[in-house]
This record gives sequence, C-alpha cells and structure tokens, in this order.
Amino acid sequence: MKQDIDYFKGMSTEDLHQRFLQKLYSKTEFIQYNDPDDFFDPEQEYGNHITQCIAEERDFIRELIRSSSAEAGIVLADERVEELVQQKSEEINQLTGSSIEDYIEKTSVTYIDPVMECEQKFPLQRWLCRFWKFIKSLFSR
Repeated sequence: MKQDIDYFKGMSTEDLHQRFLQKLYSKTEFIQYNDPDDFFDPEQEYGNHITQCIAEERDFIRELIRSSSAEAGIVLADERVEELVQQKSEEINQLTGSSIEDYIEKTSVTYIDPVMECEQKFPLQRWLCRFWKFIKSLFSR
C-alpha cells in the first residue's frame, strides 16, 4: 500500500519562493576592496551570491524531502530525491520570473581603495608610485 507523503512538510511552492527571495535580498550591497589599477566585475560578486542562494535553496528542498521520507519510514533513492528536487526547483523558477533581474537592479557595489594611491609607508615606494603614474599619464594622452 503506497501512501501519499508530503515531502515538503506543508510548505507550498510560493512559501519556498518567498524563502528564496528573503535569502536573496539578505545582501544587497557589495563592498570591493581593490587596487586602483585592478578591474572588478561587480556581476562576479552578486552572481556568486545568487548562485549560493540557489544552491542553498536546493539543499533545503533536498533536506525536506529526505527528512519527510525518513519520518514516513521510506527510503528514497538518491535519483528519486534529485528528481523531486529538480521538479520543485522548476516550479519555483516559474514563480521567480524577473525576480533575479529586479534584485540585480537593486544591488549596489561600493569600491574602497585600502591604500591611498602613492601613500605607501616608505619614501622610495611613494616615489616609484608617483613616477609610475607620471609614465602612465604620458601614454594615456
């Protein structure tokens, strides 16, 4: 006799979607400490955050499924668990729509230079820094 199991412990797809959005919006400001000559792609930072949130949500769903089936005394094969996780993730993605694009538009990246340019501790370093800036300015005109 096969019994119906609520693998998601009463959490609807909308509940899981809201949980994902709450985790996603938990971080909307990114701070980058960089060298003035380094290039930084802010998409890298919030892209990592988005990827991490998606992975955490999938892990949460996976754990819900495993704990629900264990409570019911049923052992699910890993393939079946992953199939259920994929199915629920697709349902959440349908709700997500443009939520990720909206999130990206609301994020901000602040660049902070940890050492003021040419303000190094030793005079020779300061001189070399200023000399390098002068050389760069000759070629940037």
